[in-house]
Amino acid sequence: SSGINAEYGQEKDDFNSICTAQNATKACNEVCQFLSTHVIDTFKGPIDGDNLQHVMMELGVRFHGALLDHLLTYQYSIAGALQLIQDIHRYKQTVHHFKEPFVGQLFDVMSKLCQLLIVEPDKLREIWDEGSLAKIEHGFLVQFVKLRADYRKSNIQSKLPAYSAHVRQ
Repeated sequence: SSGINAEYGQEKDDFNSICTAQNATKACNEVCQFLSTHVIDTFKGPIDGDNLQHVMMELGVRFHGALLDHLLTYQYSIAGALQLIQDIHRYKQTVHHFKEPFVGQLFDVMSKLCQLLIVEPDKLREIWDEGSLAKIEHGFLVQFVKLRADYRKSNIQSKLPAYSAHVRQ
């Protein structure tokens, strides 16, 4: 996680800005460029068939995990969360080239998680309990929602579903 920050220049203020994002961050673009030109193309030459699928699956799952760990180190304003959504969209475009549906699903869930950072506090419960997020462990969702800059000010904890009410499917 700190490798993404150190190597690609993710700035602490990238996700705590008051300006609305129009494009992905510099760090995101550099990571995607690196994956596209150095990693994906490199593997596609000497590896093919089932071996390539296995390598791309492993790469996608590990990249998703490293990225998620990295994102958990920030606090997000509304504008910052919108910036994050731009970045996740760019990452999704890049991992689409992995041609692994499961990796795409991981990034789709990551996009849904980002909705927890921008939705009005009174609407959290709706997003929390729908679709792919309903299958995520309660404690992790709480940890993610706590990344909101307005978490304390808006008394968001009182608006979250109780643990017993959150059923994993």
